[in-house]
Amino acid sequence: MSAPDFSALRTRFPILAERTYFATQCLGPLPAEAYADLLEYGRTLGLRNRSLPLWLERMAELTRLLERLLNAEPGAVALRDSATAAQAAIASAVTPRPERDRILYSALDFHSSRYLWAAQERRGFRVEQLRPEDGVALRTEEVLRHLDERVAVVALSLVSPRTGALLDVVPVVKAAHDAGALVVLDAYQAVGVVPVDVRRLGADVVVGGTHKWLGGGGTGLAFLYVRPSLAERLQPAYPGWIGHQEMVGFAEGYAPATGSARFQQGTPAMEPIYTARAGLRFVLETGVESLRERSVALTSRMLARALAAGLPVKTPHQPERRGGMLCFDVDEGNAVVEQLGLLGIDIDTRPGAGIRVSPHPCNTEQECDRVIDELARLTGR
Repeated sequence: MSAPDFSALRTRFPILAERTYFATQCLGPLPAEAYADLLEYGRTLGLRNRSLPLWLERMAELTRLLERLLNAEPGAVALRDSATAAQAAIASAVTPRPERDRILYSALDFHSSRYLWAAQERRGFRVEQLRPEDGVALRTEEVLRHLDERVAVVALSLVSPRTGALLDVVPVVKAAHDAGALVVLDAYQAVGVVPVDVRRLGADVVVGGTHKWLGGGGTGLAFLYVRPSLAERLQPAYPGWIGHQEMVGFAEGYAPATGSARFQQGTPAMEPIYTARAGLRFVLETGVESLRERSVALTSRMLARALAAGLPVKTPHQPERRGGMLCFDVDEGNAVVEQLGLLGIDIDTRPGAGIRVSPHPCNTEQECDRVIDELARLTGR
């Protein structure tokens, strides 16, 4: 199989012709095909109640595409409105017991997830936030030191949104399972640029979303994978009609659907379901392995140029230890982002993460050089 022609694939993303776009870690470039899907969604709005079968069909199609991407079993993926809501559906279905009442999560995780897991203390859990010794990447041995038979849930990010560090997740999952704990993995910053095979990873739950590396359109759409045998054991604490075993049966009482679908609630937002399909198809057609190889090549080029310029890089230098973005520890991040925006360069900054830069696989080497050179110039390097 020949390598993808990324210069040709680039033409499928209009924003790449308009801007030097390096903010995929925030909102990924939208494929041109998504605009046609958006128009199709607009046409369904005029159908009113006749649109419902079309919407259900599109939901089912998107779910199948996600299952294919994740190598998940049929029925193991459900759609939710956010990764936080997906994690909340699982957290609320797990009850603290005297012999198993601890939750571990990481200080490197997305702040919304950290809010959620910290709040489980009010439900009787003892919650512990793990802080990596180097402040950059959580290592397997650091997790193992905190694992014991009282841990109920280990909730971690596959790629940290604060440093771009990629978790060596397989040994963590094995150790957690040996201790009897469930593993909830947030793959939002990984899926689409790092291969995520849920069966190989072995995590009990994997959550993510479509509007970053999967090139989805609107926000308000996430996915939830639950290992089938676990899904059948967990009972949703806050069910809804989309999660009923007969979705359109309008039954008087709740009966959980098979698999992960039971963790769905009310009618989802349809616009992002329509505009997410094109990005998913692009990733599946191009191949995540090819996208990952290209991403590593571009971030390695940027990393070498940044180090040569004296820019302080927070992200791990080894390719196998980072996702698709680089984080730079520079002062006045907002001002730098604004000045780069005036030059047609889009990046972002976050408290605790510094400046975040992510080349899409369809960006060029020349664009990568320009971003680093301008960043070095603006920060006085």
